[in-house]
Amino acid sequence: MATSDIGGATPDQPVGARRIESLDLLRGFAVLGILAANVVGFARTGPYYYWGILHPAGFWEEAGWLIQYLFLDGKLRGLFALLFGAGMAIFVDRAAARRGMAGALLLQGRRLLWLALFGALHYYLLFFGDILLDYAVVGLVAMLFLPLGARALLFIGLFASFYMGIMGGIALWPADELAALDAPAASEARSGYDAEVEAMRGQSHASDAVRKTGSFTDLVAWRHETRSVWDRIAFMPVTGPGYLGLMLLGAALYRMGFFSGGWSRRGMIVWGATGIVATIVFTLPLAIMGIQYNHYPAVSFWVQFGPASLLRLPMILGYAALLVAFAPALGRTALGRRMAAAGRMAFTNYIASSVLMGAVFLGWGLGLYGDWHRLALWAWAAGGMAVMLLWSAPWLARFRFGPLEWLWRCLTYMKLFPIRRRDEDAADAGIASNGSPAKRDI
Repeated sequence: MATSDIGGATPDQPVGARRIESLDLLRGFAVLGILAANVVGFARTGPYYYWGILHPAGFWEEAGWLIQYLFLDGKLRGLFALLFGAGMAIFVDRAAARRGMAGALLLQGRRLLWLALFGALHYYLLFFGDILLDYAVVGLVAMLFLPLGARALLFIGLFASFYMGIMGGIALWPADELAALDAPAASEARSGYDAEVEAMRGQSHASDAVRKTGSFTDLVAWRHETRSVWDRIAFMPVTGPGYLGLMLLGAALYRMGFFSGGWSRRGMIVWGATGIVATIVFTLPLAIMGIQYNHYPAVSFWVQFGPASLLRLPMILGYAALLVAFAPALGRTALGRRMAAAGRMAFTNYIASSVLMGAVFLGWGLGLYGDWHRLALWAWAAGGMAVMLLWSAPWLARFRFGPLEWLWRCLTYMKLFPIRRRDEDAADAGIASNGSPAKRDI
């Protein structure tokens, strides 16, 4: 697997360190793809697992939901968690070479606390579906396992993933709702449930006005009143094991050479394709169940967050394996180089996509919030992806880091790092001086 010299060493990137370019490509794929899933949360009434009672389910809307459920929901978020774990392992391993393991973990802890602040601000100011706060809080737990070896991390990561999937499948099973939905239309059970659904529908639509016409401060107040940051943190013992498992798996795979070409390319391709097909086969019955029961809330919640949290794992690993296997070939294409540049600025691009989508759909921007068709929303998402692909490489031709990556680094070390790059730095980064990705063999 190709690597490149990192221009301008910093304390966590010592001189001579080599950048694993497949990680940049993977981050780019994840930050682009997650927008296709998140755009629904910006543009129309939610929560998204209530959509069956909030939006008409015509053929194309249903087809769009099926595609999103099978290939996007949870997969890109999971891929980010996997890469986050790999990134933590890289950071700690390199910092430990200079500071010792204790010093490296203290530095990582400070880094994650700053990320938690970024996540809380992103949640309140821009997007209800922020993942940075979750990653930071769970990361504070995950980093305590990093002194362990790769096999131990792999075992614990798999255990946490299986625990989340099995316990979620059991705890969230919608027995009462299924009984009500299967009851005769005129029965007391069904009429009572229909009344509950009407209340849910009204509660969900109650936020439409503030999201469509509210000011920036109105939306901040609404997010806090609806669910504060402290409420989210208090709920993380429920949601955290899934993220923890993926982070530890990412750390283990990094140390086992998965991302740097240490595994058979042919095996990676076979494994990756098999993983993607396996998740489709495993989750398609859940999707059919959701469609059969019209995506009613408790059924939809179980379909999204029950056993699917485990069943999507083969596809997450499959995406990673295929992209690592094809990284050298993709790195020779203009699209692959631009995707890698977007990945080097994944933090900045993730926040920037929230600014862009908020400016389009929310009241402080154009206020286009409403009953958008899912396929039309993907067109908006494609526009956001294009912006990320177009601006990341020119920025990195002039600067060593994305804006937020630079700020996060400075806050972590409590010192000011240079951000502008010299021409030779741009060449090392594989970016031409005119802002286009430089053509070079990798």
